[in-house]
Amino acid sequence: MSRKPAAEYYDERRRRLLDNETCTHTVSKQGVFEIILASPSEYRNAMSSLRFQSLFRQLASWPETCCERAFYPDKDEFHWRSRYGNPSITLETGKSIKQCDLLVFAATSEDDYLRILEMMKLSDIEQRNEERISKWPLVIAGGTPVTANPMPLSFFMDAFVIGETEPSMGPVLDTIKSLGAQGASKRKILRRLATLPGIYIPSVHEIPGKVSSIMRQWAGSDGMGMTSFIHSPDCINSDVSMLEISRGCSFNCKFCQPGYVSLPYRECKLEDLESTIAKLPDISKLALLGSSPRSYPDIRKVIKAAKNRNLEIIFCSNKYEDQIHSNEVPDDLSEKSIVLSPETGTDSLRRVIGKKLTNSQLFESIEKEYDNTVKTIKIYFMIGLPFETDADRISMIDFVKEVRARTSLPIRVDINPFIPKPWTAFQWTSMAAPTYLREWIEHLEPKFRKIKKVTVRFGDPRESHIRALLARGDHRTSTALEEKLSGVGWNTAFKKAGVNIKWVLEDIDPDTSFEWSFLNMGFGHTRLAREYHASFTLNQNRLKDMEKESEQEDSD
Repeated sequence: MSRKPAAEYYDERRRRLLDNETCTHTVSKQGVFEIILASPSEYRNAMSSLRFQSLFRQLASWPETCCERAFYPDKDEFHWRSRYGNPSITLETGKSIKQCDLLVFAATSEDDYLRILEMMKLSDIEQRNEERISKWPLVIAGGTPVTANPMPLSFFMDAFVIGETEPSMGPVLDTIKSLGAQGASKRKILRRLATLPGIYIPSVHEIPGKVSSIMRQWAGSDGMGMTSFIHSPDCINSDVSMLEISRGCSFNCKFCQPGYVSLPYRECKLEDLESTIAKLPDISKLALLGSSPRSYPDIRKVIKAAKNRNLEIIFCSNKYEDQIHSNEVPDDLSEKSIVLSPETGTDSLRRVIGKKLTNSQLFESIEKEYDNTVKTIKIYFMIGLPFETDADRISMIDFVKEVRARTSLPIRVDINPFIPKPWTAFQWTSMAAPTYLREWIEHLEPKFRKIKKVTVRFGDPRESHIRALLARGDHRTSTALEEKLSGVGWNTAFKKAGVNIKWVLEDIDPDTSFEWSFLNMGFGHTRLAREYHASFTLNQNRLKDMEKESEQEDSD
């Protein structure tokens, strides 16, 4: 029996994904303005993202607009498309992503940058925006990483959305439609888009150089409350509806880029949440999304509304700093896992990086009684944090041992290298060199393995180094991405772009101005520098205390 031709096989896969979807919101399939929303992630991950679903709903609901989706191909399909010159295609009709008026890329991490270029290359879309100045589609990107620093993609994108899409995308769509109907050139449309709040146009704004401040946009409470409207067995949680309960973060950890660029912390209105829950489809579980959903003032009423629909509640993020700060959550909610994010094993370093939780509080959360639905404990650390010492690293072992002593549940430990990110208090600090990270990992890993029922996973130092270069990259990073796309290694790519890969391994003077400094996040580098210096002072004091303790031990 012969195998199906690859083209037929992959088309059947596309149709099957589409047929498996259950949509609770009418999506227009006709319109004079054609948009493609593209994710540089595979279908399973992209459609499990509430942010991606919400953006698709916004675009597909706009008057006279037709929006389709495209996803990064699975590994086997990507190789087939690359080998035989077949383009990235849409889920709905299977057309090339080149065949539209507006191509929107939704980026979630620095890893997406190369994938975006790969999708464009597959579809024969010229890489550089200067080569497409009179060609369609207009290509735009949004998401947390490009909101903080669009420079690595500045040679490729026609436009960037700086901030949240709810207040920004509507004016963008109306402008393109209106001017397009008048026969305006793409160049003229881009110049008009450059006047809109929160829109960065590389071909209009100078790179680098004098550029007018571009203000990050964010939605008010009336524009929040995202909920999933497409469900599929091909998503990560097929039986779960997602509901946004808050946005932003109230914890202000000094290393956390999403925490800074999603300020201010906002909560959805209770009446809106209750109304949304009442209209949810018949599905078994409801995931409440936010940085601190347990701390929502009326969380009991939200839970009651869900129980009235016989919905099982899931908290995302299910971090126990959230629970520690909240006494409002009923004890009868089932939990599948306990998630701790201490980042480090010592209280003193935790204070320095802006986390106010103590080990005692975290350990006490383990001792709280849970029902039999709890299957595992997840612990998240970082390694190579600013001001970290050997003792801080060893303390991670002690922390896990203490957790082990308080529970018989399996423990999963994830330890990722710290990466300095733009628009955080630690944007000027260095990343630990991969050679040091490997040494530390080799020292720690066998010690973790000796702890009973503990599995440990370390983030790759080399990959983290590349992410740091992309995260803090300037316009030269565009050239490095271009070189990498041609098939060379990362070291060669950055060298050809004139970038010293060691520059992110050294501290930077806080008075240094970055290329992304023209952006206005709603706060300035002065605030970040002040917070950095506060952390520096805290660390100086803790080192003095550690020295005194050591001297006391020696004298005893």
